Formats: sequence, C-alpha cells, structure tokens
Amino acid sequence: MSREKEQIRYLSTDEGQIPMTIIRTRRKSYGIVVDEKANVQLRIPLRGSEKKALEMAEEQKDWILSKISLQQKRAGEREQIQKEAAERFTDAQRRKLEKQYRKAAKELIPKRAGYYAQILGVTFQRIRITETKTRWGSCSPRGTLSFHWKLLLAPEGVLDYVIVHEVCHLKEINHSEKFWAWVAFLMPDYKEKKKWLQENGELLQYY
Repeated sequence: MSREKEQIRYLSTDEGQIPMTIIRTRRKSYGIVVDEKANVQLRIPLRGSEKKALEMAEEQKDWILSKISLQQKRAGEREQIQKEAAERFTDAQRRKLEKQYRKAAKELIPKRAGYYAQILGVTFQRIRITETKTRWGSCSPRGTLSFHWKLLLAPEGVLDYVIVHEVCHLKEINHSEKFWAWVAFLMPDYKEKKKWLQENGELLQYY
C-alpha cells in the first residue's frame, strides 16, 4: 500500500489534545482507525481533503474517545493475562501446551473444513496450521487454507466461523455480498461469532 508522508494533527477534547496521524493511501474512502495501542489514524485518499478528514474526526469525537478507552482497557487486560501466564506456566510447559494444541488443530480443523467444503461443493488443496500476528485464517488462490493454532483456545463456534469464512473463499475470493451470503448459508449466526472474535481475539494471542 502506497503512502505519502504521515502528518500529525490534534483533536481537542475535555481531556486534552489527542494526536491523530493522517495517512494518505490509495483507498477511495475516508476512515478512522484506533489501533491496539490507542493511536488514532485518519486514513484518507491520496488527493483527499485534510479538512474533510478533520471534520469527520470532530463529528466522531465521542466514538474515538470510546475506542481509545476500550483499547486502553484491553491493554490492561493483555498485561494482566501476560502476567498470569508467566506465573502459571514455565517456558517448557508453554512449549508443551503449544505442541499439544498444534497437534489437535491438525486433527480437528481439516475435518471441519472438509465438512463445510462438502456442503458447498468445493475442494481445498491442503490445510496449514500457522502462527501469525495479523490473521486467524487465510485462503490462497491455489486453494490452500491456513489457520492459526490458537483458534483452539476460542469457543468452538468461533473456530467454526473462521473455518467457514475461509472455505467460502473457495467460492468467492473477495468479501462481496455473495461471499457473505455463502457464509450465512453455512452459519446463520456468523455475526455473533465474528463479533466475539473482533472483541476477544487479540486476547488469545497472549496465552
């Protein structure tokens, strides 16, 4: 993704000035992102209006503040989880647990993916069990499905949602309405599972 030089602007609130990084990208729309470190980003088109972006931030001030508060709360939760995990397990125990979860993932996920693929009438080339910081699952153009082993720490329905999501990419490689229709066909309540993963998924990374 191509970017121009990033610029810093400030949003005035009752709590003080909040720095916002303006990032120009090739995207055609304007957007606000509050990352896991509570940093605020205004993402705008390469030739977009900075004034419009700042006006949007002003209009969404309450939302920005709530997201910052949420991310700060999650940061505290992550810190607590890391502390508890460090007290609970030695490095050797943690490696042993990971090995067990990876083995379980290699046994369970292909079966679940095969089940949903059969319903859709699609096939995949192979299943990879991975550990990435940015994705829970992916589908390559050649039909390889990849899944993070830590999905086994999530509720079973959430694991199935990610599997369904990637299997449906064998039908539609994009995130079009047709794609989400296939997801809903296989899992009518997928939105609940998706919401859980959005709200709690990052915490799984710290176990």
